[in-house]
Amino acid sequence: MPLMKQALPGTGMTSSNSQKSAPDRISALQDELLLRIMHLLTMQEAMQTTLLSRRWRNLWASLMWLSFDAAKFGSMRTYRKFVNNALMIRSSLPVPVPLDAFWISAECDISDDSLDYSDIHPWICHALSSKAWALGILKHSGPKPLSMQGYPFPFTSAYLKILGLCHCSIDDWFAQNLSSCCPVLDDLDLMSCAIHVTMFSSTTLKRLSITSTQTKKDFPTEFQYLVINMPNLVSLSLEEIPKRNIHLMDVSSVKTASIYLFSLSFGNSQVQCSILSALSNATSLALVSPSVYEDVVPKVLQSDLPRCGTFSKLKRLHLGEWFLTGGCYPLIYLLQRSPGIEKVILQLDTSGADDYDRLPNAIAEICSPRKEATMTFGCEKLKKIRIYCHLQRDKRAQIIMLILSTHISPLPSIKIKPLPV
Repeated sequence: MPLMKQALPGTGMTSSNSQKSAPDRISALQDELLLRIMHLLTMQEAMQTTLLSRRWRNLWASLMWLSFDAAKFGSMRTYRKFVNNALMIRSSLPVPVPLDAFWISAECDISDDSLDYSDIHPWICHALSSKAWALGILKHSGPKPLSMQGYPFPFTSAYLKILGLCHCSIDDWFAQNLSSCCPVLDDLDLMSCAIHVTMFSSTTLKRLSITSTQTKKDFPTEFQYLVINMPNLVSLSLEEIPKRNIHLMDVSSVKTASIYLFSLSFGNSQVQCSILSALSNATSLALVSPSVYEDVVPKVLQSDLPRCGTFSKLKRLHLGEWFLTGGCYPLIYLLQRSPGIEKVILQLDTSGADDYDRLPNAIAEICSPRKEATMTFGCEKLKKIRIYCHLQRDKRAQIIMLILSTHISPLPSIKIKPLPV
């Protein structure tokens, strides 16, 4: 118990035979203070305090934040047994103890074993029956995503506000039940999940974050729409969700949006999406995509531009390479409609620089302006533009600077910086 050992000398609690008569001052503290101390320990250390004295017996079971990390154990079998024992002790208390938060990190580098959902289901039920308002499977390293099919829907709670799930299979059954069974849920984080949902609809969610698994065997078999209809959503983050034609239906309250697309984000270049046009109330917007020379994503995003209104609240804009086409037409279009814009970040990936050197029509794709983007205009509040690229290899940064100087007057500070590692 390293943390406990560090605390012992300063508290009068000591295991030295020569100091057995020293007063046990720490045990005289109120339960609330002792639980605050335990909150700084791992769950193993907290449970070991039972051995200190009768005063400490099962005091840890009154902790309202429980976090079980498999990385602290030599095997998943030991971890599974430990969590089961801990929750059994909590359940046997004469007076039920409520929970605030319950976190599971089911990733163990030492063991080849992994947890199945059958192991986790009773843990989730315990947490929610204890009125936890925050719950998360933060890590899971199993051979396939956790599937809840065949079990009663676990997330049924009038108290749950925050839910985070890692490496789970997420489908319409999950999305529909979550909306109806968690009436106060306002924060949902789906990390490295297999996304098989066609519609997310909620009137309570304020924050939604989705990142998809990178394992191709867990991708949907064919392209379908992913509709997001959340009128009270404030923060939206979507990252590389495969084989889903993303359509934002009612996200009019979103202030911060971060969307990363890739080659499998849309079925074809004729797909009618609604992304930019649905985010006109955002104050911070990131829309990053693959190389402009990739045929599908840039064309789908450009087709959404004419539906855009004025971005009257937008202050920060972060764009990927799709903005380059037609003499940076999408960038110029958005700047003209963003009167309060203060900062612009333009991200040029190394693969796009390679395409620029390799493809025969690469220069024409960037340098040929569209007639709609020939006028000069001012951005009074725009203070800085940052272009991130491979400094030695990317010739496109200078072209972008020339195009911007042609359209924006006066020109704000422009700096070219290396791509973040």
